[in-house]
Amino acid sequence: MSAAGMAQAPTPAERAEATRLALDVIERREADDLGVSVKELRRALAEGRDLRHEREEQERRREELLGSLLQAGDIFAPLPPVNWLCEALDMAPGAPILFAGYGFSGKTVSAQDLALSVAVGAPAWGRFPVRQGRVLHVDYEQGSHLTRLRYQRLARARGIDPRALDERLVLAPLPSWYLDSDSGDVLARLCEGFDLVIVDSFRAACPHTDENASDSRIPLDRLGRMSEKTGVAPVVVHHARKPARDAQGGARMSVRGSGALYDACGSVLVFAAEKGEPTTVAHEKARISGRPHADFQLWIEDVEIDGDPAAGLRVSCLNGPGPTRVPDRFTQLKGRVLELVKADGTFTGGVNLLRSRLGAKREDVGAAVADLERSGAIRREGSYHRPTFVYQGTDSDSQCA
Repeated sequence: MSAAGMAQAPTPAERAEATRLALDVIERREADDLGVSVKELRRALAEGRDLRHEREEQERRREELLGSLLQAGDIFAPLPPVNWLCEALDMAPGAPILFAGYGFSGKTVSAQDLALSVAVGAPAWGRFPVRQGRVLHVDYEQGSHLTRLRYQRLARARGIDPRALDERLVLAPLPSWYLDSDSGDVLARLCEGFDLVIVDSFRAACPHTDENASDSRIPLDRLGRMSEKTGVAPVVVHHARKPARDAQGGARMSVRGSGALYDACGSVLVFAAEKGEPTTVAHEKARISGRPHADFQLWIEDVEIDGDPAAGLRVSCLNGPGPTRVPDRFTQLKGRVLELVKADGTFTGGVNLLRSRLGAKREDVGAAVADLERSGAIRREGSYHRPTFVYQGTDSDSQCA
Protein backbone atom coordinates (compact mmCIF):
# COMPACT_ATOMS: atom_id res chain seq x y z
CA MET A 1 0.00 0.00 0.00
CA SER A 2 1.27 3.49 -0.85
CA ALA A 3 2.09 6.05 1.79
CA ALA A 4 -0.91 8.11 0.61
CA GLY A 5 -3.24 5.09 1.04
CA MET A 6 -1.94 4.42 4.50
CA ALA A 7 -2.55 8.03 5.48
CA GLN A 8 -6.25 7.74 4.44
CA ALA A 9 -7.04 4.59 6.56
CA PRO A 10 -9.22 5.43 9.63
CA THR A 11 -7.72 4.87 12.98
CA PRO A 12 -9.38 2.47 15.48
CA ALA A 13 -10.72 5.45 17.38
CA GLU A 14 -12.25 6.89 14.23
CA ARG A 15 -13.84 3.53 13.38
CA ALA A 16 -15.27 3.27 16.94
CA GLU A 17 -16.71 6.79 16.67
CA ALA A 18 -18.28 6.00 13.30
CA THR A 19 -19.86 2.85 14.77
CA ARG A 20 -21.21 4.81 17.74
CA LEU A 21 -22.75 7.42 15.46
CA ALA A 22 -24.37 4.71 13.33
CA LEU A 23 -25.81 3.02 16.43
CA ASP A 24 -27.12 6.36 17.64
CA VAL A 25 -28.95 6.82 14.34
CA ILE A 26 -30.42 3.29 14.59
CA GLU A 27 -31.48 3.89 18.21
CA ARG A 28 -33.14 7.21 17.35
CA ARG A 29 -35.02 5.67 14.45
CA GLU A 30 -36.12 2.72 16.65
CA ALA A 31 -37.17 5.09 19.45
CA ASP A 32 -39.10 7.31 17.02
CA ASP A 33 -40.79 4.26 15.55
CA LEU A 34 -41.88 3.10 19.02
CA GLY A 35 -42.82 6.58 20.21
CA VAL A 36 -40.38 6.60 23.13
CA SER A 37 -37.21 8.44 24.00
CA VAL A 38 -33.75 6.98 23.38
CA LYS A 39 -33.29 6.87 27.15
CA GLU A 40 -36.44 4.78 27.59
CA LEU A 41 -35.34 2.46 24.78
CA ARG A 42 -31.91 1.93 26.35
CA ARG A 43 -33.45 1.25 29.78
CA ALA A 44 -35.79 -1.35 28.29
CA LEU A 45 -32.89 -3.06 26.50
CA ALA A 46 -30.89 -3.13 29.74
CA GLU A 47 -33.87 -4.75 31.51
CA GLY A 48 -34.29 -7.32 28.77
CA ARG A 49 -37.71 -5.98 27.74
CA ASP A 50 -39.03 -6.09 24.18
CA LEU A 51 -40.73 -2.73 23.73
CA ARG A 52 -42.03 -3.62 20.28
CA HIS A 53 -43.78 -6.72 21.67
CA GLU A 54 -45.17 -4.68 24.57
CA ARG A 55 -46.59 -2.08 22.17
CA GLU A 56 -48.14 -4.78 19.99
CA GLU A 57 -49.73 -6.35 23.07
CA GLN A 58 -51.11 -2.97 24.15
CA GLU A 59 -52.57 -2.41 20.70
CA ARG A 60 -54.13 -5.89 20.73
CA ARG A 61 -55.77 -5.19 24.08
CA ARG A 62 -57.00 -1.81 22.85
CA GLU A 63 -58.60 -3.43 19.80
CA GLU A 64 -60.12 -6.11 22.03
CA LEU A 65 -61.58 -3.46 24.33
CA LEU A 66 -63.01 -1.46 21.43
CA GLY A 67 -64.53 -4.64 20.02
CA SER A 68 -66.25 -5.37 23.33
CA LEU A 69 -67.98 -2.00 23.66
CA LEU A 70 -71.75 -2.08 23.21
CA GLN A 71 -73.59 0.77 21.55
CA ALA A 72 -77.17 1.76 22.42
CA GLY A 73 -78.58 -0.48 19.70
CA ASP A 74 -76.82 -3.46 21.25
CA ILE A 75 -77.79 -2.52 24.81
CA PHE A 76 -81.52 -2.39 24.02
CA ALA A 77 -81.65 -5.33 21.61
CA PRO A 78 -83.84 -8.29 22.71
CA LEU A 79 -81.97 -10.53 25.12
CA PRO A 80 -81.61 -14.29 24.58
CA PRO A 81 -83.01 -16.50 27.36
CA VAL A 82 -80.62 -17.44 30.16
CA ASN A 83 -78.88 -20.70 29.31
CA TRP A 84 -79.67 -22.25 32.67
CA LEU A 85 -77.73 -25.27 33.86
CA CYS A 86 -79.97 -25.48 36.95
CA GLU A 87 -82.50 -22.68 37.17
CA ALA A 88 -83.73 -23.55 40.67
CA LEU A 89 -80.26 -22.88 42.10
CA ASP A 90 -79.34 -19.99 39.78
CA MET A 91 -76.62 -21.97 37.99
CA ALA A 92 -75.73 -20.63 34.55
CA PRO A 93 -72.67 -19.49 32.56
CA GLY A 94 -71.18 -16.28 33.91
CA ALA A 95 -69.89 -15.51 37.39
CA PRO A 96 -68.79 -18.64 39.28
CA ILE A 97 -71.08 -20.75 41.47
CA LEU A 98 -69.54 -21.24 44.92
CA PHE A 99 -69.99 -24.44 46.96
CA ALA A 100 -68.67 -23.45 50.39
CA GLY A 101 -68.52 -25.61 53.50
CA TYR A 102 -66.25 -26.77 56.28
CA GLY A 103 -64.56 -30.18 56.27
CA PHE A 104 -66.79 -33.24 55.76
CA SER A 105 -69.91 -31.18 55.16
CA GLY A 106 -70.50 -32.95 51.85
CA LYS A 107 -69.69 -30.12 49.45
CA THR A 108 -67.31 -32.05 47.19
CA VAL A 109 -69.30 -35.29 46.98
CA SER A 110 -72.41 -33.20 46.28
CA ALA A 111 -70.55 -31.44 43.45
CA GLN A 112 -69.52 -34.81 42.02
CA ASP A 113 -73.10 -36.07 42.20
CA LEU A 114 -74.20 -32.88 40.42
CA ALA A 115 -71.63 -33.68 37.71
CA LEU A 116 -73.21 -37.10 37.13
CA SER A 117 -76.68 -35.53 37.02
CA VAL A 118 -75.60 -33.07 34.32
CA ALA A 119 -73.79 -35.79 32.36
CA VAL A 120 -76.90 -38.01 32.19
CA GLY A 121 -79.56 -35.27 32.34
CA ALA A 122 -81.13 -36.39 35.64
CA PRO A 123 -82.32 -34.05 38.44
CA ALA A 124 -79.54 -32.93 40.78
CA TRP A 125 -79.72 -34.86 44.05
CA GLY A 126 -83.01 -36.31 42.82
CA ARG A 127 -84.82 -32.97 43.01
CA PHE A 128 -83.52 -30.06 40.90
CA PRO A 129 -83.85 -30.31 37.07
CA VAL A 130 -80.63 -29.70 35.13
CA ARG A 131 -79.65 -29.23 31.50
CA GLN A 132 -77.77 -32.23 30.17
CA GLY A 133 -74.24 -31.51 29.05
CA ARG A 134 -70.55 -32.34 29.23
CA VAL A 135 -68.66 -31.99 32.52
CA LEU A 136 -64.99 -31.25 33.26
CA HIS A 137 -63.82 -31.85 36.84
CA VAL A 138 -60.50 -30.15 37.67
CA ASP A 139 -59.31 -31.70 40.93
CA TYR A 140 -56.51 -29.94 42.80
CA GLU A 141 -57.22 -31.55 46.17
CA GLN A 142 -58.44 -35.16 46.37
CA GLY A 143 -56.20 -36.87 43.82
CA SER A 144 -57.03 -39.35 41.09
CA HIS A 145 -57.78 -42.42 43.24
CA LEU A 146 -60.28 -40.89 45.66
CA THR A 147 -62.04 -38.81 43.01
CA ARG A 148 -62.45 -41.78 40.69
CA LEU A 149 -63.56 -44.05 43.54
CA ARG A 150 -66.30 -41.60 44.51
CA TYR A 151 -67.53 -41.31 40.93
CA GLN A 152 -67.63 -45.09 40.66
CA ARG A 153 -69.59 -45.45 43.91
CA LEU A 154 -72.01 -42.65 43.02
CA ALA A 155 -72.66 -44.07 39.56
CA ARG A 156 -73.08 -47.59 40.98
CA ALA A 157 -75.72 -46.43 43.47
CA ARG A 158 -77.65 -44.70 40.69
CA GLY A 159 -77.37 -47.59 38.25
CA ILE A 160 -75.49 -45.50 35.69
CA ASP A 161 -73.64 -47.47 33.03
CA PRO A 162 -70.14 -45.92 32.71
CA ARG A 163 -70.46 -46.23 28.94
CA ALA A 164 -73.24 -43.63 29.09
CA LEU A 165 -70.67 -41.17 30.48
CA ASP A 166 -68.15 -41.59 27.67
CA GLU A 167 -66.99 -38.10 26.57
CA ARG A 168 -69.57 -36.58 28.95
CA LEU A 169 -67.49 -36.74 32.13
CA VAL A 170 -63.80 -35.78 32.05
CA LEU A 171 -61.42 -35.61 35.03
CA ALA A 172 -58.19 -33.56 35.25
CA PRO A 173 -56.49 -34.77 38.47
CA LEU A 174 -53.87 -32.61 40.21
CA PRO A 175 -52.91 -30.43 37.20
CA SER A 176 -49.57 -28.62 37.21
CA TRP A 177 -51.09 -25.25 36.24
CA TYR A 178 -52.99 -22.88 38.52
CA LEU A 179 -55.81 -20.38 38.20
CA ASP A 180 -53.80 -17.51 39.68
CA SER A 181 -50.94 -17.76 37.18
CA ASP A 182 -50.66 -17.08 33.47
CA SER A 183 -50.94 -20.81 32.81
CA GLY A 184 -54.49 -20.57 34.18
CA ASP A 185 -55.46 -19.73 30.59
CA VAL A 186 -55.03 -23.44 29.92
CA LEU A 187 -58.40 -23.93 31.60
CA ALA A 188 -60.10 -21.65 29.08
CA ARG A 189 -58.83 -23.82 26.24
CA LEU A 190 -59.84 -27.01 28.05
CA CYS A 191 -63.37 -25.76 28.73
CA GLU A 192 -64.29 -25.39 25.06
CA GLY A 193 -67.26 -27.69 24.43
CA PHE A 194 -68.11 -28.28 28.10
CA ASP A 195 -71.26 -27.18 29.94
CA LEU A 196 -70.06 -27.52 33.54
CA VAL A 197 -66.57 -27.22 35.03
CA ILE A 198 -65.90 -28.08 38.68
CA VAL A 199 -62.80 -26.62 40.34
CA ASP A 200 -61.90 -28.24 43.67
CA SER A 201 -60.79 -26.34 45.62
CA PHE A 202 -60.21 -22.58 45.39
CA ARG A 203 -57.36 -22.64 47.92
CA ALA A 204 -55.53 -25.47 46.15
CA ALA A 205 -56.16 -24.02 42.67
CA CYS A 206 -54.81 -20.58 43.68
CA PRO A 207 -51.70 -21.20 45.83
CA HIS A 208 -50.27 -17.73 45.13
CA THR A 209 -53.43 -15.90 46.23
CA ASP A 210 -54.06 -14.54 49.71
CA GLU A 211 -57.73 -15.41 50.18
CA ASN A 212 -58.04 -12.72 52.87
CA ALA A 213 -57.02 -9.93 50.48
CA SER A 214 -59.52 -7.97 48.40
CA ASP A 215 -57.74 -8.95 45.18
CA SER A 216 -58.39 -12.63 45.93
CA ARG A 217 -61.38 -12.36 43.61
CA ILE A 218 -59.13 -11.99 40.54
CA PRO A 219 -59.01 -15.77 39.75
CA LEU A 220 -62.81 -15.93 40.13
CA ASP A 221 -63.21 -12.92 37.83
CA ARG A 222 -60.97 -14.69 35.32
CA LEU A 223 -63.23 -17.74 35.54
CA GLY A 224 -66.25 -15.52 34.92
CA ARG A 225 -64.71 -14.01 31.76
CA MET A 226 -63.74 -17.46 30.56
CA SER A 227 -67.32 -18.61 31.17
CA GLU A 228 -68.74 -15.75 29.10
CA LYS A 229 -66.54 -16.79 26.16
CA THR A 230 -66.99 -20.56 26.34
CA GLY A 231 -70.53 -20.93 27.73
CA VAL A 232 -69.39 -23.26 30.53
CA ALA A 233 -70.88 -22.84 34.03
CA PRO A 234 -68.05 -22.86 36.62
CA VAL A 235 -68.59 -24.39 40.07
CA VAL A 236 -65.83 -23.65 42.59
CA VAL A 237 -65.55 -25.67 45.80
CA HIS A 238 -64.29 -23.57 48.70
CA HIS A 239 -63.63 -24.14 52.38
CA ALA A 240 -65.63 -22.36 55.04
CA ARG A 241 -65.46 -21.82 58.76
CA LYS A 242 -67.87 -23.67 61.00
CA PRO A 243 -70.50 -20.99 61.66
CA ALA A 244 -71.07 -19.83 65.19
CA ARG A 245 -74.57 -20.37 66.51
CA ASP A 246 -76.84 -17.38 65.80
CA ALA A 247 -73.97 -15.51 64.10
CA GLN A 248 -74.97 -12.22 62.49
CA GLY A 249 -75.05 -12.21 58.69
CA GLY A 250 -76.21 -15.81 58.32
CA ALA A 251 -74.43 -18.68 56.60
CA ARG A 252 -72.65 -16.38 54.13
CA MET A 253 -70.42 -15.16 56.97
CA SER A 254 -68.90 -18.64 57.25
CA VAL A 255 -67.34 -18.38 53.77
CA ARG A 256 -63.62 -18.26 54.44
CA GLY A 257 -61.50 -15.35 53.24
CA SER A 258 -62.26 -11.87 51.97
CA GLY A 259 -65.83 -10.79 51.29
CA ALA A 260 -64.60 -10.16 47.73
CA LEU A 261 -64.87 -13.92 47.09
CA TYR A 262 -68.60 -13.82 47.87
CA ASP A 263 -69.01 -10.67 45.77
CA ALA A 264 -67.33 -12.26 42.73
CA CYS A 265 -69.77 -15.18 42.57
CA GLY A 266 -73.17 -15.36 40.92
CA SER A 267 -74.64 -18.12 43.08
CA VAL A 268 -73.44 -19.17 46.54
CA LEU A 269 -74.47 -22.36 48.35
CA VAL A 270 -73.19 -22.98 51.89
CA PHE A 271 -73.03 -26.58 53.16
CA ALA A 272 -73.16 -27.43 56.87
CA ALA A 273 -73.57 -30.75 58.69
CA GLU A 274 -73.16 -32.40 62.06
CA LYS A 275 -71.99 -36.01 62.37
CA GLY A 276 -74.83 -38.41 61.61
CA GLU A 277 -77.16 -35.61 60.51
CA PRO A 278 -78.26 -34.39 57.07
CA THR A 279 -76.29 -31.69 55.28
CA THR A 280 -78.15 -28.39 55.31
CA VAL A 281 -77.62 -26.28 52.19
CA ALA A 282 -78.29 -22.55 52.42
CA HIS A 283 -78.64 -20.76 49.07
CA GLU A 284 -77.15 -17.42 50.09
CA LYS A 285 -76.93 -15.63 46.74
CA ALA A 286 -78.76 -15.75 43.40
CA ARG A 287 -77.43 -12.85 41.32
CA ILE A 288 -79.27 -13.63 38.07
CA SER A 289 -82.80 -14.26 39.34
CA GLY A 290 -82.55 -12.45 42.66
CA ARG A 291 -84.51 -15.33 44.25
CA PRO A 292 -82.36 -17.66 46.40
CA HIS A 293 -83.90 -21.07 46.95
CA ALA A 294 -85.15 -21.97 50.41
CA ASP A 295 -82.75 -23.98 52.56
CA PHE A 296 -82.83 -27.71 51.84
CA GLN A 297 -81.19 -30.85 53.18
CA LEU A 298 -79.08 -33.53 51.55
CA TRP A 299 -78.63 -37.04 52.92
CA ILE A 300 -75.37 -38.79 52.05
CA GLU A 301 -75.29 -42.54 52.65
CA ASP A 302 -73.52 -45.75 51.71
CA VAL A 303 -75.51 -48.12 49.51
CA GLU A 304 -75.15 -51.89 49.82
CA ILE A 305 -74.71 -53.70 46.50
CA ASP A 306 -74.08 -57.44 46.13
CA GLY A 307 -73.26 -57.82 49.81
CA ASP A 308 -70.77 -54.94 49.89
CA PRO A 309 -72.20 -52.40 52.36
CA ALA A 310 -70.17 -49.51 50.88
CA ALA A 311 -70.22 -50.40 47.17
CA GLY A 312 -72.41 -47.43 46.35
CA LEU A 313 -72.77 -43.86 47.55
CA ARG A 314 -75.96 -41.84 47.32
CA VAL A 315 -76.67 -38.11 47.70
CA SER A 316 -80.39 -37.40 47.90
CA CYS A 317 -82.45 -34.34 48.67
CA LEU A 318 -84.86 -34.68 51.57
CA ASN A 319 -88.26 -33.38 50.48
CA GLY A 320 -91.21 -32.23 52.53
CA PRO A 321 -92.20 -29.01 54.30
CA GLY A 322 -89.98 -27.71 57.05
CA PRO A 323 -86.81 -29.30 58.39
CA THR A 324 -86.66 -33.04 57.92
CA ARG A 325 -84.85 -35.40 60.26
CA VAL A 326 -83.65 -38.71 58.90
CA PRO A 327 -83.76 -41.79 61.10
CA ASP A 328 -80.71 -42.13 63.35
CA ARG A 329 -78.09 -44.75 62.58
CA PHE A 330 -79.46 -47.29 65.04
CA THR A 331 -82.98 -47.04 63.61
CA GLN A 332 -81.53 -47.46 60.13
CA LEU A 333 -79.61 -50.55 61.23
CA LYS A 334 -82.78 -52.08 62.67
CA GLY A 335 -84.48 -51.48 59.35
CA ARG A 336 -81.67 -53.24 57.49
CA VAL A 337 -81.82 -56.25 59.85
CA LEU A 338 -85.59 -56.41 59.42
CA GLU A 339 -85.35 -56.24 55.62
CA LEU A 340 -82.81 -59.08 55.63
CA VAL A 341 -85.11 -61.30 57.71
CA LYS A 342 -88.20 -60.21 55.77
CA ALA A 343 -86.68 -61.07 52.37
CA ASP A 344 -87.15 -64.83 52.90
CA GLY A 345 -89.39 -64.73 55.94
CA THR A 346 -86.62 -66.24 58.06
CA PHE A 347 -82.90 -65.85 58.58
CA THR A 348 -80.84 -68.66 60.03
CA GLY A 349 -77.57 -67.73 61.66
CA GLY A 350 -76.29 -65.79 64.63
CA VAL A 351 -75.41 -62.17 65.14
CA ASN A 352 -71.98 -62.71 63.61
CA LEU A 353 -73.51 -63.80 60.31
CA LEU A 354 -75.87 -60.82 60.35
CA ARG A 355 -72.92 -58.54 61.10
CA SER A 356 -70.93 -59.90 58.15
CA ARG A 357 -73.91 -59.44 55.82
CA LEU A 358 -74.58 -55.87 56.97
CA GLY A 359 -71.01 -54.69 57.48
CA ALA A 360 -71.85 -53.31 60.93
CA LYS A 361 -70.37 -53.73 64.42
CA ARG A 362 -71.32 -56.90 66.29
CA GLU A 363 -72.55 -55.06 69.39
CA ASP A 364 -74.72 -52.75 67.26
CA VAL A 365 -76.30 -55.67 65.38
CA GLY A 366 -76.92 -57.51 68.65
CA ALA A 367 -78.67 -54.47 70.12
CA ALA A 368 -80.76 -54.05 66.94
CA VAL A 369 -81.84 -57.73 67.04
CA ALA A 370 -82.75 -57.49 70.71
CA ASP A 371 -84.82 -54.36 70.11
CA LEU A 372 -86.65 -55.97 67.18
CA GLU A 373 -87.41 -59.02 69.33
CA ARG A 374 -88.79 -56.83 72.13
CA SER A 375 -91.02 -54.97 69.69
CA GLY A 376 -92.34 -58.19 68.19
CA ALA A 377 -91.03 -57.48 64.69
CA ILE A 378 -89.03 -60.74 64.67
CA ARG A 379 -89.10 -63.95 66.72
CA ARG A 380 -86.10 -66.10 67.63
CA GLU A 381 -86.30 -69.89 67.19
CA GLY A 382 -83.76 -72.74 67.23
CA SER A 383 -80.63 -73.12 69.33
CA TYR A 384 -78.65 -70.39 71.01
CA HIS A 385 -75.63 -70.92 68.75
CA ARG A 386 -77.63 -71.28 65.52
CA PRO A 387 -80.85 -69.33 65.91
CA THR A 388 -83.44 -68.68 63.25
CA PHE A 389 -85.07 -65.26 63.18
CA VAL A 390 -88.66 -65.31 61.92
CA TYR A 391 -90.33 -62.22 60.43
CA GLN A 392 -93.54 -61.37 62.31
CA GLY A 393 -94.92 -58.66 60.03
CA THR A 394 -96.09 -56.37 62.85
CA ASP A 395 -96.87 -52.66 62.86
CA SER A 396 -93.49 -52.04 64.44
CA ASP A 397 -91.98 -52.16 60.91
CA SER A 398 -92.78 -48.48 60.53
CA GLN A 399 -90.50 -47.64 63.43
CA CYS A 400 -87.54 -48.87 61.37
CA ALA A 401 -88.29 -46.69 58.33
